[in-house]
Amino acid sequence: MDVVDDTFQGAELTADHSHVTEQREDVSRFVIHLTRDDRGDFTHGASARKNFLRILKEQKIIGFRPHCLHSAKLKMLSADLRKSFCVACFTEVPLSQVRHLIGSIEGRQIELSSYGFVFTKKYLIEKGAQPAIYINSYDGNMHLREAVDTIFEKAQEGNFKGKIWRLLPFINAMHERYDFTWEREWRVRGTFTFSINKLVCAILPPDGNDDVREALATAGIAAISPTWTYERIVAELALQQRKTRVIIKGLASATARGEKVAKDVTES
Repeated sequence: MDVVDDTFQGAELTADHSHVTEQREDVSRFVIHLTRDDRGDFTHGASARKNFLRILKEQKIIGFRPHCLHSAKLKMLSADLRKSFCVACFTEVPLSQVRHLIGSIEGRQIELSSYGFVFTKKYLIEKGAQPAIYINSYDGNMHLREAVDTIFEKAQEGNFKGKIWRLLPFINAMHERYDFTWEREWRVRGTFTFSINKLVCAILPPDGNDDVREALATAGIAAISPTWTYERIVAELALQQRKTRVIIKGLASATARGEKVAKDVTES
C-alpha cells in the first residue's frame, strides 16, 4: 500500500467543503462571534450593544482572556505570557440555532447577547482559526489530561518558547462539571482583525436598533436576528437587499461605504 503524505492534500477542500455539506442542516459554512455585557468583568467593560459597535468601528475582535484548560495556572505567569494565550471566540452553530447560545444557560458563567457578526468559515481558517479541542476526562479518565498537563509543564520549563505550547490555548477538558462541546467553538489566538467586506451579515436583536440597521444597510451589510428561522432569514434578506440597493445608490465605492458605516455607528 502506498503511503500518502496528506499534510497539504485537499487544503482547499478543507476551507470550502460545501460540496460535501451543502445538503446538511447540522453543518454550517459560517462562524459567528456574539458580544456580551462585560461591565462586571473589566473596568473598561461595556454593554453588549456598545461592544458590538466598537467591534464594527475598529474592525477587530480582541482576545481579552485565555479560555483554555490551564487558565488557572496562567494567572501565575507574567502578563506578557498570559496575553499569548488570549483568544477571540466564535461558534459554528447553524444560523437558525444561534438562539440556543444566548442568555443565561445553566453551568455557564457568561451570557451571550443577540448582537454579533457572521463570517465564512473559510475566511476564519485563512486567518488562522482553530476549533477548540476537548479531551475526555469523564469518569476520572486522566489518560489524555495527564498528557496535556505534561505538555504544559514542559512548555513552562522552556518559558513557553519554541513550538510545544502552541496547541495549549485551544485545549479544554470535558467532564461531569464542565462540558461545552455543544458550543461548537472556534478560536483565534490574539486579536482577530477583519474587513467590512468580509462580513456575511450582522446579528441584532429582533426589535429596535433602527439606527444600526440603517448604517449597516448603507454599507451593504445585511442583519439577521437569532430567533429567525431559515425561511424568515431568507425573506428578510430579500427585503434588505432591495432597501440596500436604494440606499447605496450614488455612493462612490466599497471603501466609501466602509468609512460611512464606521462614522454612522460611532455617532449612534
